[in-house]
Amino acid sequence: MLVYLKPLSLFPFVHSDTLFGAICSAVSELFPDKIDEMIEDFRSKPPFIVSSMFPCVKDKDEYVRFYPKIIITNSRDISDINAISLKKYKQVNYISEDIFLEIISGSLSEEEIIRNIDDYHIYGDLLTKNETSESFKYNELILPRNTVNRMDNSSESIFYTNGYQFKGMNLYFIVHFYDETYRPIIESAIKFLKDRGFGKDISVGKGQFDYKLCDDVIEKTLLENSGSYFVTLSRYTPTISNIKYINNYSAYEISSKRGRSIQGEIRKQFRFFTEGSTFPNYEKYYGQIIHSGIHTPAVEYGYAFPVGYNKCD
Repeated sequence: MLVYLKPLSLFPFVHSDTLFGAICSAVSELFPDKIDEMIEDFRSKPPFIVSSMFPCVKDKDEYVRFYPKIIITNSRDISDINAISLKKYKQVNYISEDIFLEIISGSLSEEEIIRNIDDYHIYGDLLTKNETSESFKYNELILPRNTVNRMDNSSESIFYTNGYQFKGMNLYFIVHFYDETYRPIIESAIKFLKDRGFGKDISVGKGQFDYKLCDDVIEKTLLENSGSYFVTLSRYTPTISNIKYINNYSAYEISSKRGRSIQGEIRKQFRFFTEGSTFPNYEKYYGQIIHSGIHTPAVEYGYAFPVGYNKCD
């Protein structure tokens, strides 16, 4: 299931762990007797997996979807590549679907893209083969806010919040169900989030959106694509057995997060591989649910959204 979001206000770029947390929060409100069962299901194998949110553009009534730039171990000598071409490619964070599919099929290499970078079109940090007929961009805004003394209405302190402003652009993410009984539950959770708003600062109008649900053949194409490796479309925290298979041919970036509960409790830090990281492909499920609560129960989502990937010879 593809979920297209049209931001109606400042909106965050949402990673899979944050998205899963929002879904869990919505499920706990709508189906309080279901949330514990859902988390328990994830301890053995996921009943569904979610990707992070990525940008998309509606061009001539069709969505042009973008994916994270694939992190690739380059064994070739690229010292002769033009420095300007390399600099242009380094500013890219997302690649259009047609480019992504060619790379994972093994028919296009990163080196070929860089050497022919002038044949592509770069819009901010988005790379596409075709020039679009629509104007679009997104940019981060940092806004000042202040707390107010309710006794005398005086301003006591100033702090800053951030969000992204989208012009001519939407976002999307993918939910793949291994257990179809969860589909109506997740659809209800998304509607709940639409009514409430997404992320922090919803009380001041941020995080508002419209959405559209769509079943698209691309979901099946991605999940059934075979390959000796896989690229993850979500943040991925491997299990001990997963780690054993990470080899010198893997390519990845590592980051970390330390969440905070609604009550302000700081949670345990957890680490993950970022979207676009690549690893040997040997089974169906990768990753785990991580317990991050200290005094209150809390979990973090660390399952990969694996797309089969063949390296270009």
